Amino acid sequence: MNFNAIILAAGKGTRMKSDLPKCAFQFFGKPMITYIINSCHKAGIEDICVVVGHKKEEIMKILNNTVEYACQEEQLGTGHAVLCAKDFYSNKDGVTLIFPGDMPLIDYHTINDLVNQHINSGNDLTVVTTIVDNPTGYGRILRKSGQITKIVEEKDATQNQKQIKEINTGLYCINTDILKDALLKIKNDNSKHEYYLTDIIEILSTTKKVNAFLANNDFKLTGINDLYALAEVEKKYQQVINENHMLNGVHLINPDSILIEDTVVIEPSVTIDACSIIRGNTKIKSGTYIEPFSLIVDGKKIK
Repeated sequence: MNFNAIILAAGKGTRMKSDLPKCAFQFFGKPMITYIINSCHKAGIEDICVVVGHKKEEIMKILNNTVEYACQEEQLGTGHAVLCAKDFYSNKDGVTLIFPGDMPLIDYHTINDLVNQHINSGNDLTVVTTIVDNPTGYGRILRKSGQITKIVEEKDATQNQKQIKEINTGLYCINTDILKDALLKIKNDNSKHEYYLTDIIEILSTTKKVNAFLANNDFKLTGINDLYALAEVEKKYQQVINENHMLNGVHLINPDSILIEDTVVIEPSVTIDACSIIRGNTKIKSGTYIEPFSLIVDGKKIK
């Protein structure tokens, strides 16, 4: 079976308060979108199309010729964005995964689990959902007799629907031939007059097998919409990185004050003192002591 991916990276990222495309923002020393590309590769997905738009040259400069591109010149919604990639998927079969470009920590394990459930359950469309305490701002999952029937966006939700805590993560797995037909049926009769990709759930739910892949409420499924969310996800990711190093025998003094990028390799029996920053392709050998307030980049001590 053929697998391909479409990554939506055309948005302006208005809430980031920057002219830089949101997906080009640095996350732990690398542009957000590169994490998603790498996870696709680890999951065995090499056929990738990135939908670009606002400041498209910035995204294309980052990814160069490692992917195919589709251009969404006018921002008319996520459904329209995928439709802009029709030259990419029109002659394909198999399964298409659709990713939001602002979810850098989606890992290949989740991708593999999603694909396996989609295939083993015989689904036509599988939507990744999760349960959150505060669903404000997210599309809500509507179910009938347990079956997912619709996703309603925050601005279009009733007060009762806004109480629903199962939300859409923006990640989809769909049979490619079904995607082609469903996209043509999306309409823009909503408060924003946009073509929502989420509408394909309601379009397909009466005639096709539509199910949810209910993921654990994991920060790795967080879409980054503003600089505060970026900082929060980076903080949680740093805690995971530091915990793994400590469990591997690395002594971190005041670990919450230490930043270690995920490309750094540290052997056991290393001590890193408070307020240190270690970036890039750095390897620290066993027995090393890193003094407080150190800055190390690509194996070189800057201060």
